[in-house]
Amino acid sequence: MSQCFNPNCLHQNSAETELCQECGSKLLLGERYRALEIIGEGGFGRTFKAVDEFKPSKPLCVIKQFFPTAKDSKSIQKATELFEQEAVRLETLGKHPQIPELFTYVIQEDRQYLVQEYIAGKNLAEELATEGVFTESKIRELLNEMLPILEFIHDHQVIHRDIKPDNIIRLTNSGGDKTQKHSLVLVDFGAAKFTSKTTLKKTGTVIGSAAYIAPEQVRGKAVFSSDLYSLGITCIYLLTGVEPFDLFDTGEDKWVWQDYLKNSVSLQLSQIIDKMLQTATKKRYQTAAEVLNDLNTPVELNTAKNNISKWFVGGVAGLTFLLSMSVFLAAIFTNYSRTNYPQPISADPNVKPEVKPQKTVISSPNYGGLYAKYDTGEIQAFPLEHTDVTAKIAGNLSRVEVVQRFTNPYKTPLEATYEFPLPDESAVDDMEIRIGDRVIKGIIKKREEAKKIYNKAKQEGKTTALLEQERPNIFTQSLANIKPGETIEVVIRYTDALKFAGGDYEFVFPMVVGPRYNPGNSNLGSFPEKSIHLASLPGTNSIPNLLSQTLETPPKERSGNDINVTIEIDAGVPISNIISPSHQIQTQKISAEGLPSITQIKLNQADTIPNKDLVLRYQVAGKETQSTVLSQADNKGGHFAIYLIPALEYKTKEIVPKDVVFLMDTSGSQSGAPLEQSKVLMRRFLQGLNPDDTFTIIDFANSSQTLSSEPLANTPANQKKAINYVNKLRANGGTELLNGIDTVLNFSPAKNGRLRSIVLLTDGLISNENQIISRIQKQLQPGNRLYSFGVGSSVNHYLLNRLAEVGQGTVHVVRHDESVNAVTEKFFNEINNPVLTNIEVKWQGLGETPEIFPLKPADLFAQEPLVLYGRKQDRLNGNLQITAVAAGGKRYQKTFPLRFDSNSGNEAIAQLWGRAKIKQLMLSTTNGETPETVNAITNVALGYRLMSKYTAFVAVSDDQRVDPNNPSHQAKVKKQTPDGMMGIPEPSFVWAILLFGLYLGWKQWVQWQKMKVDVDITTIK
Repeated sequence: MSQCFNPNCLHQNSAETELCQECGSKLLLGERYRALEIIGEGGFGRTFKAVDEFKPSKPLCVIKQFFPTAKDSKSIQKATELFEQEAVRLETLGKHPQIPELFTYVIQEDRQYLVQEYIAGKNLAEELATEGVFTESKIRELLNEMLPILEFIHDHQVIHRDIKPDNIIRLTNSGGDKTQKHSLVLVDFGAAKFTSKTTLKKTGTVIGSAAYIAPEQVRGKAVFSSDLYSLGITCIYLLTGVEPFDLFDTGEDKWVWQDYLKNSVSLQLSQIIDKMLQTATKKRYQTAAEVLNDLNTPVELNTAKNNISKWFVGGVAGLTFLLSMSVFLAAIFTNYSRTNYPQPISADPNVKPEVKPQKTVISSPNYGGLYAKYDTGEIQAFPLEHTDVTAKIAGNLSRVEVVQRFTNPYKTPLEATYEFPLPDESAVDDMEIRIGDRVIKGIIKKREEAKKIYNKAKQEGKTTALLEQERPNIFTQSLANIKPGETIEVVIRYTDALKFAGGDYEFVFPMVVGPRYNPGNSNLGSFPEKSIHLASLPGTNSIPNLLSQTLETPPKERSGNDINVTIEIDAGVPISNIISPSHQIQTQKISAEGLPSITQIKLNQADTIPNKDLVLRYQVAGKETQSTVLSQADNKGGHFAIYLIPALEYKTKEIVPKDVVFLMDTSGSQSGAPLEQSKVLMRRFLQGLNPDDTFTIIDFANSSQTLSSEPLANTPANQKKAINYVNKLRANGGTELLNGIDTVLNFSPAKNGRLRSIVLLTDGLISNENQIISRIQKQLQPGNRLYSFGVGSSVNHYLLNRLAEVGQGTVHVVRHDESVNAVTEKFFNEINNPVLTNIEVKWQGLGETPEIFPLKPADLFAQEPLVLYGRKQDRLNGNLQITAVAAGGKRYQKTFPLRFDSNSGNEAIAQLWGRAKIKQLMLSTTNGETPETVNAITNVALGYRLMSKYTAFVAVSDDQRVDPNNPSHQAKVKKQTPDGMMGIPEPSFVWAILLFGLYLGWKQWVQWQKMKVDVDITTIK
């Protein structure tokens, strides 16, 4: 294509045309450069990606077109002069290997143009958004590359005046065309910086981006150190991911960027950046060379006096730090002891369990593991060697197989149990045990019947397995009579629908079950007794509780149970932007002759520790309305799934003002990275509120606190108050989510014409999910919405999903180390853009009305799908009509034809309908079970071969394989702490730290005294 240069036309022409077919303007600039597309616009004009048709290779280039939007003649004259001067300067500066080369300066049809080298790569703002905040090593690399460039341009009497992440590009290939040595290129020496704000101040010409310019630059008096100031702001933005305006405390008149750090920074680098950020130019570095010198000079101690001073200060500081850490750890231990976090218990409450020195100490089953049980009741862990996960994705459905391999290295048989997580809405429909060449298939039974079959087989010496659902996302596998030396593979298969939000498909495979907090006043509702064990209640004899007495493996230490994941995507259309915010991945195309290409994704070898949930996102081609109907028919009837993303726009002026209540989890499980990520989210949320919105903040742990009793007006002063409130929050105590929920529900109703929105930030690691869901179901006022944000590497998806559903909102999960920019942008796009409301589904045709779930579809937000599962038992054809109120009050209607003429189609559709019905029925049990509901759930689960709370899979070998009178053996293996979560110290660990701290403090004091005596002797001499 060939883009017209005329600002009033911009018509797209064919690639061979010389004159615009719309306005007649020339399409070749200087008879050789052809514009392909617009890649940037601003007050100065436009930037085009172009091609040089004069050269045989037709290399890419960039064309900057100049036409200022300023109205007065003086501003236009000044901007024109600056543009012409810049062309002359770039001609010299372009000879630097890290500055785009200027090819030519052209005036054509009374418009001015600069033609520059095209730089292929990603700017640092984009890198921050995709890869997260920078580490110190990356900042040092940035400074060591950028400072020599600034030194070069300053030597040529040029001040860049617009240093910011957007203007620093990392080459796609660091050894590419530009240079073999460097990877960063400084761009935008062109007209953009000279004309954007030429009329802002009369004292001089203001150039640059407001968030990054130095104070003197605002007054039009830029100096060389102004670029150093802007580079310093660039560094702190990349280190924190927080907008520069939020990193400066106007009340204290100082930078507070270190309060927002996610990764530690050395004192040396911190001092260098602080000096670059000095408001007074005389206190700031004057040249780039000065910064480079300090950056690369090792810190040295020069004199005995300095040594004494540093030893003294260091000794006092070190002792203070160690004592503080000791008190801190003791406080943590004391706090966890007073709450209902997992406490050391034994099978006999009056007898402490013996820890055998030759055994490996382990933790509570955080992500699942295999546990063996002696006849005496003693519990140890059974070694998990490896896990293989294979997922095949077609359209928006995934079929997943999980193979977990365990080995019994002992000389006696085992009875074993292991727990593991799966997606809460997955349809688990198959289980088998592989022992050598034998495959023992599981059959679905009522739960109590399956237990009886299992226990009978165990008593007869047969190898048997029992798979039970403890919670919608936590499962338990029991194995009995495993022979010594055998390797066992347990295979679980399930079907799940991918999530779609903000234009991204998302596949999630959970790997960790974080330790659950059990509130003291909780009513665990309808969960069976075994599920209560997961809450680690004192005094029970459950396997999880007995194992909770021991320490956990550090988050990134291998425990011998790595995981391999292979995902194959057959989307039917091209896919792009494949990313994983949780893991390092490898992607390749695989295809067989005559078959469409399939995208295969695997984990990197370096990232196979199962201590965090796997998240994979990708996009598909096409932005038009997406609608799909899948149908299937068998002897149970006709089943169908409807998937609809309406392409509707929402006008900004119609946005309803909101009262937003932010509900922040500050309990102990949020310690460390999760709470810091919640703080970053909060700052972004506050920035994204609309002018007419109001807000307040509630933080909850053992108790709840509020920023204000009523929502505050969205003013700069109130935003500052809120940010200061958030900055001071600390993680401590139990997760009493119900207290926070009740505080919100007790607020006075929102005023007429306003929408109350509750935004919950938590990991959801609690045991009383049903109590929370029930409270929202009963008491959330009509028109109010609840949006849930899971913060951490392994969150409770079940709770977060159900709260968003009953709260008529949406759910997002943000890892503790993930950039929040894209997530918050999606959220505000959703909260400000409800696309369809009052959705109704009607059957048009013969026979009975289909049974469709969910019963009442929730309001639909921007770029969010409407998903319906239905069954028509009589299999008569017809149409399904969907009607709704679209944005702006318009009526929306779409009709889907449904055909069930033959026994065909994807069986997964029937399984997902069965799972959807079970989910709907389970929601009605949050306030208590009824015999009718239990029977209904059981019948659906048995009819569709599905795991549920009331059904289980059981497998039994045909022959007796062990002597049932032989005692079982047990082994122990370390388990993983969820990535980013701080562990819970034991008393022995706390006291060890206390003693070690006192020892180091005493040693530091002795060394200081010796140094002081030596110097005194030297002075006397």
